[in-house]
Amino acid sequence: MKKKYCFHPSSYSLSEIEEFYEKKAENGLLVEKRGNYLSRFRKEEPNNLSYRVEVIDYDKLEEHKIPEEQVAIYEECGWTHVCGHRHIQIFSADKSTDPPELYYQPEDQIESIKILRKTDLIAFISLLASWSLMFLANLRAFGGSNFGDFMKNMGSSYFELLIIQPPLAILFILILFNGIGNYIFGIASSQYYISRLKKGIPLRKIKPLAKKVKPLKKGAIIVVLVGLLLMSAPEILTYEKREDPSEAAGPYVTLSDFDIKKAPPGDYSILGEDYYRKKNTIWGEIIKIQESSNQFYNGITFIQVVYEIKNDKLRNRLVDVLKNENTYGLYREDYVEMSVAGLDEVFLKDRFDMVVVKDDFVFRITTLSENQLSQEEFLLKLSEILNSKERSSGKS
Repeated sequence: MKKKYCFHPSSYSLSEIEEFYEKKAENGLLVEKRGNYLSRFRKEEPNNLSYRVEVIDYDKLEEHKIPEEQVAIYEECGWTHVCGHRHIQIFSADKSTDPPELYYQPEDQIESIKILRKTDLIAFISLLASWSLMFLANLRAFGGSNFGDFMKNMGSSYFELLIIQPPLAILFILILFNGIGNYIFGIASSQYYISRLKKGIPLRKIKPLAKKVKPLKKGAIIVVLVGLLLMSAPEILTYEKREDPSEAAGPYVTLSDFDIKKAPPGDYSILGEDYYRKKNTIWGEIIKIQESSNQFYNGITFIQVVYEIKNDKLRNRLVDVLKNENTYGLYREDYVEMSVAGLDEVFLKDRFDMVVVKDDFVFRITTLSENQLSQEEFLLKLSEILNSKERSSGKS
């Protein structure tokens, strides 16, 4: 027997659930199982069935299922228990038998709706509590004493994600708000039902809030998906990957610029293999490279991230963010500004980390060379490269 799966309306849209299963039955699809998001149907001849939703206090029931006594009473009235998932239980009856309603008065159904409201409220509070625990755990790991610095660090991390992977950063926020919004909307929908039931309006005559906002929600989803796809397209289409950064000329420094021999194949630095990654984002070009001379501690390693940010405010914000973090620096020191000919801004921290600005480019650089190569030598070479039209434009 053929099966079919379909997304069903949310639990806070009760009358829409009933209408949904009735229309499916008219098309020869009879529901036989309900899950979190999907319902499973079996194909039959078209049926003229009525469906009703019964809400049970799932968490309070010992066996976590609708009591057999309640099912028996409904069956005596012509309603057959079809399936259920947690609080939502589905009953059906042949419309030709004119079965009585499960509730004679709209007010009698208020207690059932309150169960849904309580469920969403508890889930919402649990979500906030779990986030709070995660927040406190991270705060403690960060130091546990300076809340302002912790929040600043969180904001900086998100901003850097927004620069490097804009679609992912935006999707993260949308998922966050969607999780909160679903519970809040569920609570509001339950309260909306209760207010209408108190006025004596039967459940089936109440247009669910979810149904009212469905066109707006669909439009918003389409806009968001199209927007994310458009933002992702440049990253996917322009992505370039190489094993040797020296193979591609660009606005960065390589070992070959200092006539330093690379490690033999398979003889990599303790930091891992060399790599070159390049892509375009909505802000501009981003290049990540790592290159090492050999695997020993006295070798030379360059780790560079090049950000092309054409917007002045975003570029300045990125510089501030990078100055408040370091990748492999061993000392907690503030960045010190210095002047290098041919570069707009240069900031140094300890013997390893540098933040450099030149025109639309921002560089986050870490050099590990054990006194074989000074930061000043590296910066002078970078200035020479960036002021060379052939290299700064990325031409091979």
